[in-house]
Amino acid sequence: MVPITYQVVGEEDYALKISIASDGAFTVDSGTYTSEPPRSGQLTDLQEAGLIASIKQLGIPREHPMPEGATAFEAQLTVGERGAEANYVFWEGALEEDAQLNDLVRRLEQI
Repeated sequence: MVPITYQVVGEEDYALKISIASDGAFTVDSGTYTSEPPRSGQLTDLQEAGLIASIKQLGIPREHPMPEGATAFEAQLTVGERGAEANYVFWEGALEEDAQLNDLVRRLEQI
């Protein structure tokens, strides 16, 4: 598996962090400790295959800056081993414009 870290920071202290290690172990920290504690597990073969397929389609990181005056979630996606990772920084509206990025993010959110 390709290591992945996906972090979202939004309004009213909303936070989400999904980390996947090279062995397929994952942690999901929604930042809502009072209602949902962090959880961890192991990707299924189907989840891993889907994520790898989405990563292969992703391509070169593209900038998706938040338009001035917009109020939305900002996210950072890091894909790859330390020292050889690709970083994608984007706002939630970019997911409507970038189908490959949207596909990977949606797969991560289903974990």
